[in-house]
Amino acid sequence: MGLLSLLVFLMMSCESSKPAASSEFGSPNRIKGEAIAKPDSRQIVHFTDSTAEYKTSRSDLARAFIKQFGDGTVIDKVQVRKAPADADAPASYFLIGMGLRNGMFRAMALPLTGGGDNTYYLRPAAERYTITSVGCAACFFNFENGRIVGTTCSENSAGSHCDLKVETNNTLFAAR
Repeated sequence: MGLLSLLVFLMMSCESSKPAASSEFGSPNRIKGEAIAKPDSRQIVHFTDSTAEYKTSRSDLARAFIKQFGDGTVIDKVQVRKAPADADAPASYFLIGMGLRNGMFRAMALPLTGGGDNTYYLRPAAERYTITSVGCAACFFNFENGRIVGTTCSENSAGSHCDLKVETNNTLFAAR
């Protein structure tokens, strides 16, 4: 575990295109149980034994991602993804929007907070992880222990990379 963490740290510290962000390795502020029922949190998905029932429609989520990007990025795919984690760690889920801007891949991931009934919420204070590709057909979020720790480019060609930007909040459903 220590060697893997050191390797990830060294790879990320050598990437000059990635902005320094002290919150990048911070774990999302998760709220457990009843504390989630705040008016500023948005119900996103409820998991049953066999399906994921979106409480906010995917089309509404795509429009909200487009507004959040605010730069012409068009989102055409929205999903909730379970983050890989150790077997004994609690499950972490991310709301992810993917699309294109000027032909370049873009994606944004936001950690969801679980309620006690398999319903997951988006908080305005949730971190925002944004990927912008440079020469990559697609970029992927890298996870470690249920957290986003970096990116991977689908291409192995010289000069291709994915830039990760981490911000401390989101305005996905804020009134404008």
